[in-house]
Amino acid sequence: MCIPMDTIRTKMVAPGGEALGGVIGVARHMIQTEGLFSLYKGLVPSLISMAPSGAVFYGVYDILKMAYLHSPEGKRRISMMKQQGQEANALDQLELGTVRTLLYGAIAGCCAEAATYPFEVVRRQLQLQVKATKMNALATCLKIVDKGGVPALYVGLIPSLLQVLPSASISYFVYELMKIVLKVE
Repeated sequence: MCIPMDTIRTKMVAPGGEALGGVIGVARHMIQTEGLFSLYKGLVPSLISMAPSGAVFYGVYDILKMAYLHSPEGKRRISMMKQQGQEANALDQLELGTVRTLLYGAIAGCCAEAATYPFEVVRRQLQLQVKATKMNALATCLKIVDKGGVPALYVGLIPSLLQVLPSASISYFVYELMKIVLKVE
């Protein structure tokens, strides 16, 4: 559902995109010149990257969380939390504490973003292609590497990481907090 809007946004910010007249104008132009499925350019790399992104995101967070909870400091925190019981507020009931939950979420998000960022670069390139020079995802990836080497698959990673940092940290914080508030294990 989101891919067409992402494709339209990519076209709008590309050189010449502003001349197409906003979201509706870009969508109309793409459908008229390339067909309805042109709105789904980059779907394959997006779908392929979902599983590894989730695995890295949740895996890294879980590894960091378990390492802390098994450390002497983590064991002390859990022991103190058990003594306080339900009397503590929701923030004090966070196993990792507020700062550590936010930090570990940010680290996990950055790891997931860095691991799957080449798919994002390929997807964006697919979205910018025109019908005359259209290539599949693999050919696009090979072209990117041929022109700029493997580092070309990571162009723009830093701004993307800066966007992911707050998003991932807040996501994990809210997730952990809601488990406490809703009393979900």
